[in-house]
Amino acid sequence: MSWRDRLRPAFFRAVPFHVDENEIAGGRRLAPHEYPKRNSGYTEDMGRRMRAYRVRGYLIGANYDLVARLLIGVLEADGPGLLVLPVLGEDLVVCANFSSVETKDEGGYATFDMDFLEAGSPVTAAVATDTAAAVTSAAEGAKASVADSPMAGVIAP
Repeated sequence: MSWRDRLRPAFFRAVPFHVDENEIAGGRRLAPHEYPKRNSGYTEDMGRRMRAYRVRGYLIGANYDLVARLLIGVLEADGPGLLVLPVLGEDLVVCANFSSVETKDEGGYATFDMDFLEAGSPVTAAVATDTAAAVTSAAEGAKASVADSPMAGVIAP
């Protein structure tokens, strides 16, 4: 099976389009650390970058204008959507921006330049117990319990 056999039809949120070219960008998030009076430093790996997709697509045919309206609608919609590209596969993304061009010389044809960012998932704050406050509260509860005890006067502090 050749790469041509593995090509998929392109679409975003179920609206199809043709792809003229697409590009993916990614890599690692790095924090370089340089120190005074040293000739070397240290590069800290902060994890994978979000993937970014740049797509030049086009619509062609008798109903290209209707599909163009649909495509504009889904590109401007809230939240993430499924992007499928012929070679790069699929990813859940949000549209960062887009532009569309139609010319009178090329009737029935519109190009779209679209930029997408990987949607990912939001990071929620971790819930942690305030151990100092828990120990203080337990100690105060124990103190109050001993003070209220019928044996409180018998046991010397």
